Amino acid sequence: KITHAPSAAEALTLMEKHPFELVITMLNIGDIDAAELARTIKTKHPEQPIIVLSPAPAHKSIKRLKKESVDTVDYIFTWQGNPNILLAMVKLVEDRMNTEDDVRTGDVQVIILVEDSVRYYSTYLPMIYTSLIQQARFIMTEGLNDWSQTQRMRGRPKILLARTYEEAIELYEKYKRNTL
Repeated sequence: KITHAPSAAEALTLMEKHPFELVITMLNIGDIDAAELARTIKTKHPEQPIIVLSPAPAHKSIKRLKKESVDTVDYIFTWQGNPNILLAMVKLVEDRMNTEDDVRTGDVQVIILVEDSVRYYSTYLPMIYTSLIQQARFIMTEGLNDWSQTQRMRGRPKILLARTYEEAIELYEKYKRNTL
């Protein structure tokens, strides 16, 4: 379910009333900037995943946001006209949250994408996730019940995004036995 808030103030009010699994904010939201909104949210909800969506890959605020919001914004994406970016954003957050448990309990495989360019990973991830989900659906047989189909979809390889060399090495060391 997607809930829209026309302003940062209204988004914060909604968050006080209801829990949300993910916050996606545009780079320019009017009354305050995305970095300030992320800081405010993380103060009250430190585990809340936050993604900033930029209208263009060359937007001047992206560089500033990447430096200022390292601890508050989980991911920055750029809109490039592909609606599958929403799938990629949701799945990336889900994968980050579920990988450790899925590897431990289900021996699920891991793909580590190493890329520091917002523009490039905003292009790659929608393509990779679309392909993985199509492959997972393809291998499902008609005889499977809903529970079995859900288990197979959960068993698809998880994608982890590393934006630095150090982050990539850390993820590799943690999941090297399951890295594709």
